[in-house]
Amino acid sequence: MDNLTASAIAIVVILIFVVFKLMKQKAGAEKKIARMSQQFTFVMHNEKAIERCKRIHEKYPDLCAGIDFSLKKKGDDIEIEEWNSDQPRPS
Repeated sequence: MDNLTASAIAIVVILIFVVFKLMKQKAGAEKKIARMSQQFTFVMHNEKAIERCKRIHEKYPDLCAGIDFSLKKKGDDIEIEEWNSDQPRPS
């Protein structure tokens, strides 16, 4: 195999790797957007969820519902379903 063929094969392999990496990143971004949308809809239609978000944002103003945390309804209350921040989880 000559150098030109070896270089072409290496470039193709690298391009395939880059394309798969970009596709994976896009899928991750789409999941984050879907989760943020779901949380936004949930919070905007639930007064207790709005209050819970306000309390979280008062303590941690940089956190975003749907990315850093998610809420869920449990009976008549709202609780944190998932906490993805390195900040201490509020009770």
